[in-house]
Amino acid sequence: MENKTLFGVMCILFNQLGVPCFMQGNVKTGIIRIVLAIIPIVGGIFSLINFIMGILLGIEVLKMTDEEYASKKGTLYKGIPNGGPKA
Repeated sequence: MENKTLFGVMCILFNQLGVPCFMQGNVKTGIIRIVLAIIPIVGGIFSLINFIMGILLGIEVLKMTDEEYASKKGTLYKGIPNGGPKA
């Protein structure tokens, strides 16, 4: 299991670049976030929304206990990694 604090901080700082997705093994979603962040018009809006969602998610994760995080990490928000590497 990854470090809850590290995951929360990465959500706050780098969510728009897909870093939390890569941390959890969801490479496809991470690559989609990087590509959308590069596209100027749509990417700008997407990055802003993703940045705000990352701050909210990061704060939520940092406030959770380890047990809450372990039980909810697959259902935090759609688009956020699903809790582990894909088989």
